[in-house]
Amino acid sequence: MSTSRALPSVRRVLVAGSLVAAIVLAAIGMLLQPEFPADPNEYVELLAGSASAAIGLQLFLWSQVFWAIGLVGLAHATSHRTPVLATLGAACSGLGAFGHAAYGGASLVTLGMARYAVDSGDLEGAQAAFGATQGGDFAPYLLAGLGGTVIGVILVAVALLRSAVAPRWVAIALLAWVVIEFVLPNFLAGAWITYTSLVVGVVAFTGAAVAVLRGGSRAWTTMLEAGSPERDAAAPVGAATTP
Repeated sequence: MSTSRALPSVRRVLVAGSLVAAIVLAAIGMLLQPEFPADPNEYVELLAGSASAAIGLQLFLWSQVFWAIGLVGLAHATSHRTPVLATLGAACSGLGAFGHAAYGGASLVTLGMARYAVDSGDLEGAQAAFGATQGGDFAPYLLAGLGGTVIGVILVAVALLRSAVAPRWVAIALLAWVVIEFVLPNFLAGAWITYTSLVVGVVAFTGAAVAVLRGGSRAWTTMLEAGSPERDAAAPVGAATTP
């Protein structure tokens, strides 16, 4: 198989795989995080004593790489019918991944501070460091991660609805995931919200990945590849001159 024919399939598989990897890594990372206590001052000590916290944070950070590739690619798949929505959705999704990655890095610093505090006995210093990562200089990244992700997924879901690139239920599931993950926790409490969000997210993103794989290679083929010598040589003699 020539390179010009293989690359579109590689891009399509990369996007589909990234969609699945993003939600799976994020889900596992969230499950490994210790439950946030009622008293924020207890979180530093809890974090330092959690063997799985570092693994969960690392998985969350890596998920953002796949998040950006997957959602930007999914937006691209709809761009032939909804170019404006696709462009805005891709931009917001990329911004969300960047913001969450920066905030995740701050969380890793907090983890290191928490472990140092427990060893040295300086819990007040670690608590102050934790408080600093929740606002101040880190606030713009937190807002970019949250706002970019929410708006990006909504725009991509609407683009899917209008372009019919994926089954309608995939877009509806993405919108439902946004509501469950980012809206419901402001009004309701309970572990069931987290688990429901994880299930709906996995179903929605896996459905989007399957739609990408079934959608063919047209959206992933550049104009240069479409007019490559290999394709022209394989085409019928009169094909190149047919209007």
